[in-house]
Order: sequence, then C-alpha cells, then structure tokens
Amino acid sequence: MYTTLNSPVTSTPRSPTPVRQAIDKNTKASVDFARFVRETFEDAYGQPAVVLATARAAAHSDVVTVEFTSVQRDFVRDIKRRVSNYAVLRVEDDKVTTLTAGSPADANGAQQTCRSSTDPSLLAVLRSAGPTERFVEVWSNGALVKSISVSDKHGDFYGDSTFGSLAWSSDNSHLVYAAEKPEYDKAKSESVTDDNEAQACEDGSIGDDIVGGVAGVADPRRYKLDSDWGETFSGKRPPVLIVLNVRNSHVKVLAAPPAVSPGQAHFLPARSGAAERIVFTGYKHTTRKHGVVYCQNRPTGIFTCDLSGADVKCLYSGSVRSPRLTPSGRALVFLSTPVGGPHASTSELVYYDLETDAPSILVPLISQPLECPQELGGTHLPGGFPGLYLDQLPEHPWLHADDSPQAEVLAFTSTWRSTNVVLTLDLQRRLLSLHSPIDGSASYSMLCAANAYVVAKMSTPAMPDSLILGQAVLAEHHKDEEDGGRIRWHHIHKPTVDANVSWQVVQADSAEKRRSTECILVHPTAPDYGTRFFWPQSCSTTSRPLVVLPHGGPHSTYTLDYNVLVTGLVKLGFGVLLVNFTGSLGFGHDAVLAQIGKMDSMSIDEIQDAVNGVHAGRLADPNATVYLGGSYSGYTGALLAGLVPGFYRAIVLRNPVISIGDNAAMSDIPDWCWAELGLPYDFDSPPELTPDVYSKMWHASPSRLVDKVRDPLLLLLGASDRRVPPPQSMSYYYRLKAANAPVECKIYPSVGHPLDTVEAERDSFVSVLRFYAAALKK
Repeated sequence: MYTTLNSPVTSTPRSPTPVRQAIDKNTKASVDFARFVRETFEDAYGQPAVVLATARAAAHSDVVTVEFTSVQRDFVRDIKRRVSNYAVLRVEDDKVTTLTAGSPADANGAQQTCRSSTDPSLLAVLRSAGPTERFVEVWSNGALVKSISVSDKHGDFYGDSTFGSLAWSSDNSHLVYAAEKPEYDKAKSESVTDDNEAQACEDGSIGDDIVGGVAGVADPRRYKLDSDWGETFSGKRPPVLIVLNVRNSHVKVLAAPPAVSPGQAHFLPARSGAAERIVFTGYKHTTRKHGVVYCQNRPTGIFTCDLSGADVKCLYSGSVRSPRLTPSGRALVFLSTPVGGPHASTSELVYYDLETDAPSILVPLISQPLECPQELGGTHLPGGFPGLYLDQLPEHPWLHADDSPQAEVLAFTSTWRSTNVVLTLDLQRRLLSLHSPIDGSASYSMLCAANAYVVAKMSTPAMPDSLILGQAVLAEHHKDEEDGGRIRWHHIHKPTVDANVSWQVVQADSAEKRRSTECILVHPTAPDYGTRFFWPQSCSTTSRPLVVLPHGGPHSTYTLDYNVLVTGLVKLGFGVLLVNFTGSLGFGHDAVLAQIGKMDSMSIDEIQDAVNGVHAGRLADPNATVYLGGSYSGYTGALLAGLVPGFYRAIVLRNPVISIGDNAAMSDIPDWCWAELGLPYDFDSPPELTPDVYSKMWHASPSRLVDKVRDPLLLLLGASDRRVPPPQSMSYYYRLKAANAPVECKIYPSVGHPLDTVEAERDSFVSVLRFYAAALKK
C-alpha cells in the first residue's frame, strides 16, 4: 500500500550528521565490522549467474543435452570468470533425470561459441589469447580440427549483444562474425619500396591519395576521427563483418555500408537459385555515433549482402534489432521500437516475408495492459498483456513439438510489470501465450529452445539462478484457438534458498497509480546474527532500517530476479524498497511516455509516496530510512537531497546526473538530456545547446539545489564513465564541501558507468554500509 502525499514531497527536520573525521588508528570494532560486511558481500555476490545456454535434442528423443555458461566473481584475482558446463538429461513424463553431469571448465578465453544447426558435432569458437592474439577454432565431436590465426586480419572480436555475431552457413563451409575493423598503418622507417611503388601523376599535382604508412608517416586514415559507440565500447574501433572460409582458411573483411556499423549477422539460405546471403542489423550514424548500450531507440536497419559484402540491400528501416530466420526459411522476425524519445520502451514484433518483401506486425505496441484476452492486428493476446519489453530475442528461439514439426513457435522473455516471463508466439495461429507465473512468486528468463524443449533460468529475491528445463506440450491446430499449450518446468539445478529473505509486491492505493507503478519490498524474515549491526534480534519490524532503491534509466524495471546488491543489504538487516515508478517498463507504452517532460517531478512524488506507504504500514523505521540510487535514480536522489532535507538519514549516489546541461555536452547519449525533458532531438542534425535549452535543463537539475543539502551524502563515481561523466559530480562535491555540507566522494579508476569491476563492487558495498552505519550511529 502507498499513502498519498498531501504535497509532492515531505520532510521531517533533523539535525545534520557531521562528516566523519579522519582517524589515526583502527579500532577493533571498526575492523570487525568492515570484515563482516566484506564477508557478506562475498556471500551475496559470489553466486554464479547463468548468462547463456544451448540445447540439443534429436526428434522423437527423450534425451536432451544442455550446455550452459555462468559468470562468477573470483575474489582472489578480482575478476569475473566465465565457466562452461553441461548436463545430459532424460525427460520422462513429469520427471527429469540427469544422466551425465559435466565438470565446470574455465571459458574466459572463448569470446563466443556457435554449434552448427545442421551438424551439431561442429563447434566454432572465437578465442582471444592475450590482447593481440586472436584465433578462430573449429571443433568436431569434441576434438580441435582447425585453428586459424586472424590476429593480423582485424582487431578484437565483438562479443556483445549489440554487434556480436557468430554463425555457420547452411553447408558449414563458412562462418560470419563481427570484429574491430583493421587498424591503419602507423609511421615506420622509410623504405626504398615507397618510391618504387609510387605512381606519378600526369600533371604532377599533389593529391591527398596516400594509402598506408609510407614516406615515414602514418596512413592518413589512422588518426581520422571515427568515434566508438560509447559506454562499454570505449577505445574500440567500429565493427565490421568477417567471412571465414572454413575449408581453405581464407578471411574476408567485408566493407561496411557508408555510415553504418553492422552486427547481429546470420546467413540466409539460398533460395530460388539465388546464392546464400548474410542478414545483419546496421546501426546508422550520419553525423555522429550515439551510445548504444541500454538504448533501443537508435536509427537502424535490417540489411542483407552477399558473402563478399556487395549487393547491400536495406529490407527495413526504423529502430530494429535481433533478426531471426524462421525455421521454414521463408521469413525474418525482428524487434522494432520507436526511433528517438525514451531510450527503452515498448517493442513491436515484425514479420518480414523474404519471398514477397512484405513486412507485417505480429505483436503491436500496447498502450495500456489488456483488461482481457483480445485480438489485435490478427494476433490473439492474453489478458493483462502489457506489451513487449526485451532487449534482444534469444539466439535459438524456435520451438516445436514432435507431433507438430511444421509449427513455427517463437519463445522469448519479456517484462510483465515487476517480473520477467516466458512467452511463446505461434506464427501460424497468430497466438501469444504466457508460460510462467505473474503472481509475484518468481521471475523466469528464457535462454534457448530446441525441438520441444526450452532452457530457462528462474530466480527470486531469495534464490539465485536455478537452471530449468521446459517441456512444451503445444496445442494442436484443431483445438481452442486461444489454447497455446503449456510448458512443464523441471529443475536441472536448484540452488539453496535463503530462508531469511522475504519479499512482497507492494501496490499503490489508487487504481490510476496501480496501472503504472509497483514496488517490491525485500527484507529479512526475522532478525538474526547477520543482521545484528543494523537490526538486532530484540527489535521489531517497525524498527527495521530501510534502503530506498529506485532503478535507473528511467525506463527500466526492477523484477523479482535475484539481485546481489539487494541480497547483501538484506543479509545485514535492511529492508530494501525497489521502486518501479511511472515510466518503468512492463506497464504499457502510455506509462513510458507519461514520464517524458516530468523527469524532475513525477518520479520524485511517486518515490516519496511509496516510502511513506511503507512507513504507514509499519514495515520500516522512518527514522532509519536511507537512500541509494544510481544514474537516473542518482539524479532523483540528488533532487530529494535538496527538496526534502531531513527525510533520509543518509543518501548514496552512484554516477548521478547532477547537471543535465553539463551532461548534454559530455555524455555519449546527449539525446537523453533532450528526450527526457520532452525537447526535440534530431540524430542526423543534433541541436545546439542554446542558453534557452540550458536554462530548461538547469531548472530540472539537482545542481540548482546544492545550497539546500544538509544530510550525509556519499558520491561513488567511475572515472571512465561515458554515460554520466564524473566532472559534474565532482563539481557538485566541491560546492557541497565549500558549504560545509556532510559530503564524501570516491572515484574508481578505469571503471565505467555500472561500477561493475570486482574491486569497485567490493569497495563501494563496504563503503556504503560504513557510511550508513555512521549516519545511523550504529
């Protein structure tokens, strides 16, 4: 429940907490506390997270082989390690038996892997061996049959979800993948061959036509501005597609179309006498490159070309991604999101017929969640459906039952209010079906499909990723048109559930707010030894401290998935309020758009509304409530620091937006600063930051409220953050310090926007808890 505020924000006057003073020596109590917090961090953050999986299942077989990769933190080497594993399973009725369980193997060197769909014994691996050594490996039946050095052909591999590619051709003769374009020659000692190879101009004129490193100078193209794609891509040259002939080891670097960066490439099989082609997503950049990570609104197109990179055609333009070939080979399906505006929003699912070159919409934009099952645009949609919210489709999304081999059923994950769910779309019957719970019990995310099986992961706030196998029982075509069948879920591996972590989905009081907002309150079930520093065993629920944790974006969502930060805070005794405000994904397209132009007011009101509701329900101590936010929720936290001084006992901000105008001049996504204020932005001709525009940005920025801040405030910054560069926060820190406000600041070298290196995660977690302990006088 929420309690409606009489005014947008409220505060309770409280004497400010002084800044912590420097100490000359450690006390045993302080060292013991820091050690216990660090151990809690390792316990919570040390859980493996499943990131990808593939499955193999022969037709009419009850044996399934699942290969999966997990990421786990190594706290000794301070790295995140990729670990591969497998399991061979037998599925009988409602029971799954493990026939063979593999042993974990280090997969850190393997950038990407791909099995052939026509010959599962073939496995391609893109492998890096140090910063400059790169190889493409071909394995057959578990044995290495070919290793091809590509170190001198191109730069580093692209293995991310935006540009990353690795696919076999239908006859297994070629591979296509994405890598940095080759680096142009640097200056080198002049050679006599430079003059021998030079050609004289007929008129003797001097032209700008030097190619390569000659005459003792670098290739003129080496230092020509060709910027990277922003956050997470810093320093990487733009991607190009590479075609490798597996039989003769010939490597072909395909020239990218003008002002287009290609990625997400797959082969299109030969049709009607035409040769095999390549389909890819092309990210357009006529004037400049705008950061793409976490951004689904960039101008893109679905392109095709031949295996030499020629005969380029654009099939569909907009903001599109994730092209997937249907099992019949007749069509592509892909995601489409409105260009510009919110960086993430509701998507459409597009069907593109390759025989007729005709696109059609399979799943449209949904303005508001459907009150009952409906047919829209020819597709049957389930009741409550809020629209599609996903970054990418799975690499292997196609599902069919043994008794329906011609069925084309697409399986994928989407956000549905405050949870992730598994959906299927029967393309022939135009039927979208829900296959996981929406009752607040768990979150499901699909990893891959194979024949009648789906591999997914399930988690809750109390349980890390559990690998599960879904057995599809698809409805036959003559049955009820709204019956999409069902998926029977079986646990492959179920981790330990933390019995002292509880959660509840908290709804708003008003029906209007319930349509677009929702919170998840995660808390210790009861005080125990681990909570002793912040919630001793003699205390009641009303005295439990509360961390208010809205999400960033602002167009993102907190779901019921396991969250390492939340788990660590709960283990130490805090309740954690995860706030999904209006503008969060999973609540309909209207809710996303409602946030635009109100970034400095609507979410502020709703955050405070949610916190006051928890206080009114006696679920937390109003005098022990602290704030933690990052990026956009760092922005809202900085606003709250100036608008409601005294409400929060301490405020922690991770890479916050402090000055929208300054961010517009420095960020890799300047369009965000215009879009969230409801101002127009043209990707082809970016607008000037005029005094009038800057004034509007200033009046919506926390920097205007710096003289109002008096509660303890900790800034955590990544020195290499491209999304919200740190100078604005450093200026904010200096101004607060000059005003004798209780402020502290930490900055992590070579760390980006998420603060996600192991060392930055550990230090920031311990720093936050020490900061809260001082503010709460624990």
